[in-house]
Amino acid sequence: MAKPQNIEVRKYMDSDFDAFAHMMGVYIIEDLKDTLIDNPPIRMCKAITQNAKDNIIYIDLLHLDDAPIGFIMYQVDSPESNWCEKEGYGFIREMYIHKDHRKQGYGKALVAHVEDKLKKLSVPHIYLTSSNDAFWLSVGYVDTGEICERNNNNILIK
Repeated sequence: MAKPQNIEVRKYMDSDFDAFAHMMGVYIIEDLKDTLIDNPPIRMCKAITQNAKDNIIYIDLLHLDDAPIGFIMYQVDSPESNWCEKEGYGFIREMYIHKDHRKQGYGKALVAHVEDKLKKLSVPHIYLTSSNDAFWLSVGYVDTGEICERNNNNILIK
């Protein structure tokens, strides 16, 4: 099956809030297997998007036919962030692709997009934490053998 040509990655805008909050709720419940008091997680997403407005983190949304089907959150680690494991490194914080669109290359495209963005910011390496390494290993990340104390997940680096 040929991929549609109408794929676009765009920087988060305020008009994306409802879609982002919905996707974040699905991601937390279905992918992270966590619970939420409020779904969608409005208060949490307001704090996240404020960090994006303050240029502490970046949020980009993946659109198919102008509808958001995924997101990626990333940053350059700094003391201003609420998560700084490796100051000066790029950090992919979270990535989500709607389950109906997985295994079609969208995740790889989103990662390549972020890697390009972080490369332009002159980061020496990019890292992430993951409990499911297969995808990340397939796009060139290497397991460092370290475990992140904050979430007990493996630390991978590229």
